[in-house]
Amino acid sequence: MPSSFFIFYIMATQADVTNFSGTEIITLDEAKAYLRVDFTTDNDYITELIKIARLQILKDTSQVIVAQGITEWRSSWPVDYDDCIQLKYNGKVTAASVYYRNASNALVTMTEDTDYRIVNWKGLPKIQMLNTPSLNGDFEDAIKIAYSIEPNNTDSIKTLKIAMYMLIQHYYDNRSPVSYLKVDEMPLGYKSIINQYKNYIWQ
Repeated sequence: MPSSFFIFYIMATQADVTNFSGTEIITLDEAKAYLRVDFTTDNDYITELIKIARLQILKDTSQVIVAQGITEWRSSWPVDYDDCIQLKYNGKVTAASVYYRNASNALVTMTEDTDYRIVNWKGLPKIQMLNTPSLNGDFEDAIKIAYSIEPNNTDSIKTLKIAMYMLIQHYYDNRSPVSYLKVDEMPLGYKSIINQYKNYIWQ
């Protein structure tokens, strides 16, 4: 693995996904149709399964399938050849704010296009630093990056939506942690789909 990728990996300390309040990519009616459910008793449960499946896809692939907000923290500035911070989640960044802790431990807001710029490169978004002031090196969260990100293209969403359906059905049909049957995954199952979209920099 190239050394610059390794640097990206060890720089990351935390990543927090903002609570999503928009319209889910799979509606309750769509999920019920897929599950062949025609009653309302499990509506709340299925609604939660839709959210859980979306978050599981995000965790497994680092690929966003809905527009949402992310906050990441770093302990140091990048030291690779292009001075870029590789963001954890794949997609198109539409807005970003960068902050850093100075020697007095004050959180300072940086200026886009003067101190940093957003680079959307083939679905792998980066923050390129144009200015890297001195940090308070005693904190794991010395750098804070808050950004809005949306899916990079609709084709990947369609495929990952199928993976979401698979998860929803699995969780709905298997409510016990123990199975007394041997179940084998089909060749074109969940893993074969998400493996195409994994961000291996972060796996």
